[in-house]
Amino acid sequence: MKKLFLNLNKILAIVLLFGLVLSSCEIDKSINVNPNAIAEAKVKSVDGIYGLLVALQVNAADTYTRDRSRIHSIWSWQMCAPPGIGRPQPVDWNDYFMTSDGPTDDYWIITFRGVKIANDIIKFTPEVFVGDNEALGKTIIGIAQTYKALLLGEAAATYGSIPITQDGTNPPAFVSQIDAYKEVQTILDAAIANFASAKAISRDLNYGGDGAKWIAAANSLKARFYLHIGQYTEALAAANNGISDAANNLYGKFSNSAGEYANWGMWVQNEGETIRGEKYFVDLLKSEPGDKRLAEYFKPNADGEYYGFAVHSADLYPVPIVAGKEDDFEQCVRMVKYSQFDESFPLISYEETVLIKAECAARANDLTTALTNVNIIRSAAGLPDFTSTDQAAVIAEILKQKNLELYLEGQVWHDMRRTGTLPEALLTSPTSTNVRWIYGESEKNAKGNFVPADNNNLCEETNSTQYGGKR
Repeated sequence: MKKLFLNLNKILAIVLLFGLVLSSCEIDKSINVNPNAIAEAKVKSVDGIYGLLVALQVNAADTYTRDRSRIHSIWSWQMCAPPGIGRPQPVDWNDYFMTSDGPTDDYWIITFRGVKIANDIIKFTPEVFVGDNEALGKTIIGIAQTYKALLLGEAAATYGSIPITQDGTNPPAFVSQIDAYKEVQTILDAAIANFASAKAISRDLNYGGDGAKWIAAANSLKARFYLHIGQYTEALAAANNGISDAANNLYGKFSNSAGEYANWGMWVQNEGETIRGEKYFVDLLKSEPGDKRLAEYFKPNADGEYYGFAVHSADLYPVPIVAGKEDDFEQCVRMVKYSQFDESFPLISYEETVLIKAECAARANDLTTALTNVNIIRSAAGLPDFTSTDQAAVIAEILKQKNLELYLEGQVWHDMRRTGTLPEALLTSPTSTNVRWIYGESEKNAKGNFVPADNNNLCEETNSTQYGGKR
């Protein structure tokens, strides 16, 4: 982490110059007198803290929706990269090929850049927002803690063992995946406590400092991360206090202004849509007539037909390949949802919270509650209620609906690892190469022997026994 943490001034320059673009706020220009040497005293000001807060929100949106989203969608067979229409790198992801440079390195760097911003907010805000402004300062700290927990929780899920604290300029120690998850829960508890006396704040791009909405979002995140490691009782309790209305979803915000484009919008519009809907996922959407999400997510071919591209072997698909259609990317669906530059992307949502409640209730054999919740999602999709008295069938339906509902959000990959249902398992000899990301080269080069050796066991808390985990 030396590369990421030692040069505080450079990091602050980057985040302030990039993050403030989206704020449309007048920030003290003296902060950026020398963008390579920002004085700490300037950051420790009202404008400095506000600048960091906006930068953190921008960072979290970029981190969550960047290659993390793209690769997870490919590994869960929601999307794929047909050969011959773009860069070779996404095509390699179809076969779970990953190197220590590129996306795996970038995701690590931007994740811990966000953590660094959050830490600075948490550290400096009590010195700046004092007296009558103390409650406002606690609101800002709570927001920073929530985003920090989001970033660390997703990193723990993706890499396994990660560092969670910084000791001056010393390389921070890596902790086990379970200890990382425990820290995330502690951070979220602290955030909830800080939101108890929340004050309005215009620089909060989602909730404007509304404490009740932030408390609900933090509880939904607690539910997500309990679910990751199979703590279903705790996940249900948190979800019951989570987001209760889709109007209060927490989003990554983007715009049509240059430098503020959504990642998927850029991949669709600037890179020729090299990522397309995969046959496996499109077939799931077509498995019941009337599913409105099919047309919400994709546009059909010139003949009005919805086909996903069959990038894998024909014998791996439950539904036979339609020759001349699903083996020809020109005849396959194109993206509609998340195809625009200014399209917001959910970081945690009501829909995810409902599905967490459904699964946790089903695992406790409370099928009435489970069905009530999964049918909220089915009804919104234009589908009739699902009914069953078979616990396994109800859980399978919930996981299917979560796959369909949380399109491109990456949580389905976590679910599939936890439940042993990765599509790769359809292979005669699954390689299990896609159950965690490898560490990036910049971290290995900076810290040498401090970085654990890449091993799937580092994700044993989130992986099923089928993939070498505990679940």
